[in-house]
Amino acid sequence: MTPDTTDPSVARGRPADKAAAADGTAVTGDGAVTGGSEQAIGEMAAAGGPAGRPGSDGALRLVRRRSVGILQRYSLVALLGISIGVYGIWGKTAAVFLSAADFRNIASSQAVLVVLTLGLIIPMISGSLDLSIGNAAGLSSVATAAFYAHGHVPLLVGALLGVLVGAIVGVVNGLLVVLLRVDSFIITLGTASAIFGIVIWYTGGQSIVLGIPQSLLSFGGGNLGGIPDSVYVVAVVGLIVWYLLEQTPFGRSLHAVGSNKAAARLVGIRVERMTFAAFVLSGAFAGLAGVLLLASSGAGNPEIGQSFTLTAVAAAFLGAASFKVGRLNVLGSIVAILFLAVNITGLTFAGVADWINQLFTGVALIVAIAFATALHRERRHRPRSTAQDSP
Repeated sequence: MTPDTTDPSVARGRPADKAAAADGTAVTGDGAVTGGSEQAIGEMAAAGGPAGRPGSDGALRLVRRRSVGILQRYSLVALLGISIGVYGIWGKTAAVFLSAADFRNIASSQAVLVVLTLGLIIPMISGSLDLSIGNAAGLSSVATAAFYAHGHVPLLVGALLGVLVGAIVGVVNGLLVVLLRVDSFIITLGTASAIFGIVIWYTGGQSIVLGIPQSLLSFGGGNLGGIPDSVYVVAVVGLIVWYLLEQTPFGRSLHAVGSNKAAARLVGIRVERMTFAAFVLSGAFAGLAGVLLLASSGAGNPEIGQSFTLTAVAAAFLGAASFKVGRLNVLGSIVAILFLAVNITGLTFAGVADWINQLFTGVALIVAIAFATALHRERRHRPRSTAQDSP
Protein backbone atom coordinates (compact mmCIF):
# COMPACT_ATOMS: atom_id res chain seq x y z
CA MET A 1 0.00 0.00 0.00
CA THR A 2 1.46 3.34 -0.98
CA PRO A 3 0.94 6.53 1.03
CA ASP A 4 -1.42 9.31 0.07
CA THR A 5 1.07 10.67 -2.40
CA THR A 6 -0.95 13.47 -3.87
CA ASP A 7 -3.20 16.33 -3.09
CA PRO A 8 -6.56 15.23 -4.48
CA SER A 9 -6.61 18.09 -6.96
CA VAL A 10 -8.83 16.69 -9.65
CA ALA A 11 -12.50 17.59 -9.44
CA ARG A 12 -15.13 15.93 -11.56
CA GLY A 13 -15.81 17.90 -14.67
CA ARG A 14 -12.87 20.29 -14.22
CA PRO A 15 -9.50 20.36 -16.03
CA ALA A 16 -6.71 18.50 -14.25
CA ASP A 17 -4.53 21.58 -13.97
CA LYS A 18 -7.15 23.73 -12.19
CA ALA A 19 -9.28 22.04 -9.60
CA ALA A 20 -10.21 22.48 -5.98
CA ALA A 21 -8.10 20.34 -3.69
CA ALA A 22 -9.79 18.37 -0.98
CA ASP A 23 -7.88 20.22 1.71
CA GLY A 24 -9.32 23.59 0.73
CA THR A 25 -6.55 24.71 -1.62
CA ALA A 26 -6.78 25.21 -5.35
CA VAL A 27 -4.01 24.10 -7.71
CA THR A 28 -3.72 26.49 -10.62
CA GLY A 29 -2.24 25.85 -14.02
CA ASP A 30 1.24 27.01 -13.00
CA GLY A 31 1.32 24.76 -9.95
CA ALA A 32 0.71 27.53 -7.42
CA VAL A 33 -1.48 26.66 -4.44
CA THR A 34 -4.16 29.13 -3.37
CA GLY A 35 -7.07 29.11 -0.99
CA GLY A 36 -5.04 28.57 2.21
CA SER A 37 -6.55 31.65 3.85
CA GLU A 38 -10.06 30.36 3.23
CA GLN A 39 -9.08 27.09 4.90
CA ALA A 40 -7.69 28.95 7.93
CA ILE A 41 -10.92 30.96 8.23
CA GLY A 42 -12.93 27.76 7.97
CA GLU A 43 -10.84 26.16 10.68
CA MET A 44 -11.34 29.16 12.96
CA ALA A 45 -15.07 29.17 12.43
CA ALA A 46 -15.29 25.41 13.00
CA ALA A 47 -13.27 25.82 16.17
CA GLY A 48 -15.98 27.94 17.81
CA GLY A 49 -15.55 31.57 16.68
CA PRO A 50 -16.76 33.66 13.75
CA ALA A 51 -14.70 33.72 10.57
CA GLY A 52 -11.79 36.07 11.10
CA ARG A 53 -12.57 36.47 14.86
CA PRO A 54 -12.11 33.07 16.48
CA GLY A 55 -12.73 32.60 20.16
CA SER A 56 -9.88 31.90 22.54
CA ASP A 57 -10.47 28.15 22.38
CA GLY A 58 -10.58 28.26 18.61
CA ALA A 59 -7.35 30.25 18.42
CA LEU A 60 -5.55 27.84 20.73
CA ARG A 61 -6.84 24.89 18.75
CA LEU A 62 -5.66 26.45 15.51
CA VAL A 63 -2.22 27.23 16.93
CA ARG A 64 -1.95 23.69 18.28
CA ARG A 65 -2.89 22.22 14.90
CA ARG A 66 -0.37 24.34 13.06
CA SER A 67 2.34 23.53 15.60
CA VAL A 68 1.70 19.82 15.14
CA GLY A 69 1.90 20.35 11.39
CA ILE A 70 5.31 22.01 11.69
CA LEU A 71 6.57 19.21 13.94
CA GLN A 72 5.38 16.64 11.42
CA ARG A 73 7.02 18.39 8.48
CA TYR A 74 10.43 18.68 10.11
CA SER A 75 10.47 15.68 12.43
CA LEU A 76 12.77 13.64 10.19
CA VAL A 77 15.19 16.55 9.86
CA ALA A 78 15.25 16.77 13.66
CA LEU A 79 15.87 13.03 13.94
CA LEU A 80 18.73 13.33 11.45
CA GLY A 81 20.31 16.09 13.54
CA ILE A 82 19.84 14.08 16.74
CA SER A 83 21.45 11.02 15.11
CA ILE A 84 24.47 13.04 14.02
CA GLY A 85 24.79 14.47 17.53
CA VAL A 86 24.52 11.05 19.20
CA TYR A 87 27.20 9.44 17.04
CA GLY A 88 29.34 12.56 17.36
CA ILE A 89 29.54 12.23 21.16
CA TRP A 90 29.26 8.45 21.55
CA GLY A 91 32.58 7.10 22.75
CA LYS A 92 32.65 4.28 20.18
CA THR A 93 32.11 6.57 17.19
CA ALA A 94 33.09 10.12 18.20
CA ALA A 95 36.70 9.79 17.04
CA VAL A 96 35.84 9.20 13.39
CA PHE A 97 32.19 10.09 12.80
CA LEU A 98 32.32 13.88 12.62
CA SER A 99 35.30 14.03 10.27
CA ALA A 100 34.96 15.69 6.85
CA ALA A 101 36.19 12.50 5.21
CA ASP A 102 33.36 10.53 6.79
CA PHE A 103 30.69 12.94 5.56
CA ARG A 104 32.20 12.86 2.06
CA ASN A 105 32.12 9.08 2.16
CA ILE A 106 28.47 9.07 3.25
CA ALA A 107 27.53 11.51 0.48
CA SER A 108 29.33 9.64 -2.29
CA SER A 109 28.20 6.19 -1.16
CA GLN A 110 24.53 7.24 -1.21
CA ALA A 111 24.54 8.75 -4.71
CA VAL A 112 23.33 5.54 -6.36
CA LEU A 113 20.56 5.09 -3.79
CA VAL A 114 19.38 8.70 -4.14
CA VAL A 115 19.06 8.44 -7.93
CA LEU A 116 17.22 5.13 -7.59
CA THR A 117 14.82 6.50 -4.99
CA LEU A 118 14.05 9.66 -6.94
CA GLY A 119 13.28 7.50 -9.96
CA LEU A 120 11.16 5.19 -7.84
CA ILE A 121 8.85 7.92 -6.52
CA ILE A 122 7.70 8.76 -10.06
CA PRO A 123 5.63 5.58 -10.56
CA MET A 124 4.73 5.58 -6.85
CA ILE A 125 3.10 8.99 -7.25
CA SER A 126 1.01 7.56 -10.08
CA GLY A 127 -0.14 4.74 -7.81
CA SER A 128 2.30 2.06 -8.99
CA LEU A 129 5.35 0.41 -7.45
CA ASP A 130 8.53 -0.59 -9.29
CA LEU A 131 10.34 -3.36 -7.43
CA SER A 132 12.76 -3.98 -10.29
CA ILE A 133 14.78 -0.78 -9.89
CA GLY A 134 17.67 -2.41 -8.02
CA ASN A 135 17.98 -5.23 -10.55
CA ALA A 136 17.62 -2.75 -13.41
CA ALA A 137 20.54 -0.76 -11.96
CA GLY A 138 22.57 -3.95 -11.66
CA LEU A 139 21.77 -4.86 -15.28
CA SER A 140 22.75 -1.38 -16.43
CA SER A 141 26.02 -1.58 -14.50
CA VAL A 142 26.93 -4.93 -16.04
CA ALA A 143 25.78 -3.91 -19.53
CA THR A 144 27.78 -0.66 -19.40
CA ALA A 145 30.88 -2.57 -18.27
CA ALA A 146 30.34 -5.01 -21.17
CA PHE A 147 29.98 -2.15 -23.67
CA TYR A 148 33.32 -0.76 -22.52
CA ALA A 149 35.13 -4.09 -22.18
CA HIS A 150 33.85 -5.85 -25.31
CA GLY A 151 32.47 -3.08 -27.50
CA HIS A 152 35.23 -0.55 -26.76
CA VAL A 153 32.74 2.31 -26.99
CA PRO A 154 33.65 5.89 -25.99
CA LEU A 155 33.00 7.02 -22.42
CA LEU A 156 29.88 9.09 -23.08
CA VAL A 157 28.38 6.53 -25.48
CA GLY A 158 28.77 3.77 -22.91
CA ALA A 159 27.09 5.88 -20.22
CA LEU A 160 24.17 6.73 -22.51
CA LEU A 161 23.79 3.07 -23.46
CA GLY A 162 23.65 2.19 -19.77
CA VAL A 163 20.80 4.67 -19.25
CA LEU A 164 19.10 3.24 -22.35
CA VAL A 165 19.26 -0.28 -20.92
CA GLY A 166 17.44 0.91 -17.82
CA ALA A 167 14.85 2.73 -19.93
CA ILE A 168 14.19 -0.47 -21.89
CA VAL A 169 13.47 -2.26 -18.62
CA GLY A 170 11.01 0.55 -17.85
CA VAL A 171 9.36 0.12 -21.25
CA VAL A 172 8.88 -3.60 -20.58
CA ASN A 173 7.44 -2.94 -17.12
CA GLY A 174 5.14 -0.21 -18.40
CA LEU A 175 3.81 -2.30 -21.27
CA LEU A 176 3.16 -5.30 -19.05
CA VAL A 177 1.37 -3.24 -16.41
CA VAL A 178 -0.76 -1.32 -18.94
CA LEU A 179 -1.58 -4.18 -21.33
CA LEU A 180 -2.06 -6.98 -18.83
CA ARG A 181 -3.75 -4.74 -16.24
CA VAL A 182 -1.98 -6.67 -13.48
CA ASP A 183 -0.82 -5.03 -10.26
CA SER A 184 2.59 -3.41 -10.74
CA PHE A 185 3.86 -5.07 -7.56
CA ILE A 186 3.48 -8.50 -9.18
CA ILE A 187 4.77 -7.44 -12.60
CA THR A 188 7.93 -5.74 -11.37
CA LEU A 189 8.65 -8.50 -8.87
CA GLY A 190 8.62 -10.90 -11.79
CA THR A 191 10.77 -8.73 -14.05
CA ALA A 192 13.26 -8.23 -11.21
CA SER A 193 13.72 -11.98 -10.94
CA ALA A 194 14.00 -12.33 -14.72
CA ILE A 195 16.61 -9.56 -14.92
CA PHE A 196 18.70 -11.19 -12.23
CA GLY A 197 18.61 -14.51 -14.10
CA ILE A 198 19.66 -12.84 -17.35
CA VAL A 199 22.58 -11.07 -15.67
CA ILE A 200 23.82 -14.26 -14.00
CA TRP A 201 23.52 -16.13 -17.32
CA TYR A 202 25.48 -13.48 -19.23
CA THR A 203 28.27 -13.02 -16.70
CA GLY A 204 28.44 -16.57 -15.37
CA GLY A 205 28.29 -15.02 -11.93
CA GLN A 206 31.61 -13.21 -12.50
CA SER A 207 32.21 -9.47 -12.30
CA ILE A 208 33.44 -7.53 -15.33
CA VAL A 209 36.50 -5.59 -14.20
CA LEU A 210 38.64 -5.10 -17.32
CA GLY A 211 38.28 -2.47 -20.02
CA ILE A 212 36.44 0.12 -17.92
CA PRO A 213 37.69 3.65 -18.76
CA GLN A 214 39.94 5.14 -16.13
CA SER A 215 38.19 8.48 -16.52
CA LEU A 216 34.92 6.89 -15.36
CA LEU A 217 36.63 5.33 -12.35
CA SER A 218 38.26 8.67 -11.52
CA PHE A 219 34.84 10.32 -11.64
CA GLY A 220 33.43 7.72 -9.27
CA GLY A 221 36.13 8.38 -6.67
CA GLY A 222 36.96 12.01 -7.35
CA ASN A 223 35.75 15.27 -5.88
CA LEU A 224 35.49 18.90 -6.92
CA GLY A 225 35.88 21.59 -4.30
CA GLY A 226 35.83 18.97 -1.55
CA ILE A 227 32.48 17.61 -2.74
CA PRO A 228 32.30 14.16 -4.39
CA ASP A 229 31.66 14.33 -8.15
CA SER A 230 28.67 12.03 -7.84
CA VAL A 231 26.95 14.53 -5.53
CA TYR A 232 26.75 17.00 -8.41
CA VAL A 233 24.97 14.37 -10.48
CA VAL A 234 22.56 13.80 -7.60
CA ALA A 235 21.88 17.55 -7.36
CA VAL A 236 21.04 17.75 -11.07
CA VAL A 237 18.81 14.67 -10.90
CA GLY A 238 17.04 16.04 -7.82
CA LEU A 239 16.30 19.36 -9.54
CA ILE A 240 15.04 17.59 -12.67
CA VAL A 241 12.70 15.29 -10.74
CA TRP A 242 11.46 18.12 -8.50
CA TYR A 243 10.70 20.34 -11.49
CA LEU A 244 9.05 17.50 -13.39
CA LEU A 245 6.77 16.52 -10.50
CA GLU A 246 5.97 19.93 -9.04
CA GLN A 247 6.14 22.46 -11.87
CA THR A 248 4.88 20.77 -15.03
CA PRO A 249 1.50 19.59 -16.36
CA PHE A 250 2.98 16.10 -16.54
CA GLY A 251 3.63 16.14 -12.80
CA ARG A 252 0.17 17.43 -11.99
CA SER A 253 -1.39 14.78 -14.19
CA LEU A 254 0.75 12.14 -12.51
CA HIS A 255 -0.50 13.25 -9.10
CA ALA A 256 -4.06 13.18 -10.39
CA VAL A 257 -3.68 9.61 -11.65
CA GLY A 258 -2.31 8.50 -8.30
CA SER A 259 -5.11 10.26 -6.44
CA ASN A 260 -8.05 8.88 -8.42
CA LYS A 261 -7.69 7.12 -11.76
CA ALA A 262 -11.42 7.26 -12.52
CA ALA A 263 -11.59 11.01 -11.91
CA ALA A 264 -8.41 11.51 -13.95
CA ARG A 265 -10.03 9.75 -16.91
CA LEU A 266 -13.13 11.93 -16.59
CA VAL A 267 -11.08 15.10 -17.03
CA GLY A 268 -9.28 13.74 -20.07
CA ILE A 269 -6.01 12.43 -18.64
CA ARG A 270 -4.70 9.37 -20.46
CA VAL A 271 -4.06 7.21 -17.43
CA GLU A 272 -2.37 4.33 -19.27
CA ARG A 273 0.00 6.69 -21.06
CA MET A 274 0.95 8.39 -17.78
CA THR A 275 1.54 5.02 -16.10
CA PHE A 276 3.71 3.87 -18.99
CA ALA A 277 5.75 7.09 -18.97
CA ALA A 278 6.28 6.82 -15.22
CA PHE A 279 7.82 3.35 -15.58
CA VAL A 280 10.04 4.45 -18.47
CA LEU A 281 11.38 7.35 -16.40
CA SER A 282 11.90 5.08 -13.41
CA GLY A 283 13.86 2.67 -15.59
CA ALA A 284 15.96 5.45 -17.10
CA PHE A 285 16.95 6.74 -13.66
CA ALA A 286 17.74 3.16 -12.62
CA GLY A 287 20.01 2.98 -15.68
CA LEU A 288 21.79 6.17 -14.61
CA ALA A 289 22.17 4.74 -11.12
CA GLY A 290 23.77 1.65 -12.70
CA VAL A 291 26.34 3.82 -14.47
CA LEU A 292 27.14 5.58 -11.17
CA LEU A 293 27.38 2.18 -9.51
CA LEU A 294 29.95 1.06 -12.08
CA ALA A 295 31.92 4.28 -11.61
CA SER A 296 32.02 3.94 -7.83
CA SER A 297 32.61 0.18 -7.58
CA GLY A 298 34.94 -0.18 -10.55
CA ALA A 299 33.29 -3.42 -11.73
CA GLY A 300 30.09 -4.72 -13.25
CA ASN A 301 29.00 -6.89 -10.33
CA PRO A 302 26.04 -9.16 -11.25
CA GLU A 303 24.79 -9.48 -7.66
CA ILE A 304 25.03 -6.03 -6.16
CA GLY A 305 22.05 -4.23 -7.69
CA GLN A 306 19.17 -6.03 -6.03
CA SER A 307 20.35 -5.01 -2.55
CA PHE A 308 19.27 -1.41 -3.22
CA THR A 309 15.57 -2.08 -3.74
CA LEU A 310 14.43 -2.47 -0.13
CA THR A 311 16.38 0.58 1.06
CA ALA A 312 15.02 2.70 -1.81
CA VAL A 313 11.44 1.72 -0.97
CA ALA A 314 12.05 2.44 2.72
CA ALA A 315 13.53 5.86 1.90
CA ALA A 316 10.62 6.75 -0.39
CA PHE A 317 8.02 5.95 2.27
CA LEU A 318 10.06 7.56 5.03
CA GLY A 319 10.49 10.68 2.91
CA ALA A 320 6.72 11.07 2.80
CA ALA A 321 6.91 11.91 6.52
CA SER A 322 8.90 15.10 5.84
CA PHE A 323 8.17 18.52 4.35
CA LYS A 324 5.04 17.59 2.37
CA VAL A 325 3.67 15.25 4.98
CA GLY A 326 1.80 12.31 3.50
CA ARG A 327 3.14 12.98 -0.01
CA LEU A 328 6.15 11.51 -1.73
CA ASN A 329 8.60 14.33 -2.40
CA VAL A 330 12.16 14.85 -3.54
CA LEU A 331 13.61 16.67 -0.53
CA GLY A 332 11.98 14.32 1.96
CA SER A 333 13.40 11.29 0.13
CA ILE A 334 16.92 12.74 0.22
CA VAL A 335 16.66 13.51 3.95
CA ALA A 336 15.35 9.98 4.57
CA ILE A 337 18.33 8.47 2.75
CA LEU A 338 20.73 10.58 4.79
CA PHE A 339 18.94 9.54 7.97
CA LEU A 340 19.32 5.86 7.09
CA ALA A 341 22.93 6.30 5.95
CA VAL A 342 24.00 8.22 9.06
CA ASN A 343 22.53 5.63 11.40
CA ILE A 344 23.86 2.63 9.49
CA THR A 345 27.33 4.24 9.26
CA GLY A 346 27.26 5.10 12.96
CA LEU A 347 26.23 1.59 13.93
CA THR A 348 28.97 0.16 11.72
CA PHE A 349 31.59 2.37 13.40
CA ALA A 350 30.25 1.19 16.76
CA GLY A 351 31.10 -2.38 15.76
CA VAL A 352 27.59 -3.86 15.83
CA ALA A 353 26.84 -7.10 14.01
CA ASP A 354 26.07 -6.84 10.29
CA TRP A 355 22.50 -8.02 10.73
CA ILE A 356 21.71 -4.92 12.81
CA ASN A 357 21.94 -2.76 9.68
CA GLN A 358 19.38 -4.92 7.87
CA LEU A 359 17.17 -4.89 10.95
CA PHE A 360 17.34 -1.10 11.14
CA THR A 361 16.37 -0.70 7.46
CA GLY A 362 13.49 -3.16 7.82
CA VAL A 363 12.14 -1.48 10.95
CA ALA A 364 12.45 1.93 9.28
CA LEU A 365 10.37 0.66 6.35
CA ILE A 366 7.65 -0.72 8.64
CA VAL A 367 7.51 2.48 10.71
CA ALA A 368 7.43 4.63 7.56
CA ILE A 369 4.53 2.68 6.05
CA ALA A 370 2.62 2.73 9.33
CA PHE A 371 3.14 6.47 9.66
CA ALA A 372 2.10 7.12 6.06
CA THR A 373 -1.03 5.00 6.56
CA ALA A 374 -1.92 6.89 9.74
CA LEU A 375 -1.51 10.22 7.95
CA HIS A 376 -3.68 9.00 5.10
CA ARG A 377 -6.48 8.05 7.51
CA GLU A 378 -6.16 11.33 9.40
CA ARG A 379 -6.45 13.37 6.22
CA ARG A 380 -9.49 11.39 5.08
CA HIS A 381 -11.38 11.95 8.36
CA ARG A 382 -10.26 15.51 9.10
CA PRO A 383 -13.01 18.13 8.68
CA ARG A 384 -12.24 20.25 5.65
CA SER A 385 -13.54 23.45 4.20
CA THR A 386 -14.01 23.89 0.48
CA ALA A 387 -12.33 26.77 -1.29
CA GLN A 388 -14.14 28.55 -4.08
CA ASP A 389 -12.49 28.54 -7.48
CA SER A 390 -11.85 31.81 -9.14
CA PRO A 391 -13.72 32.20 -12.43
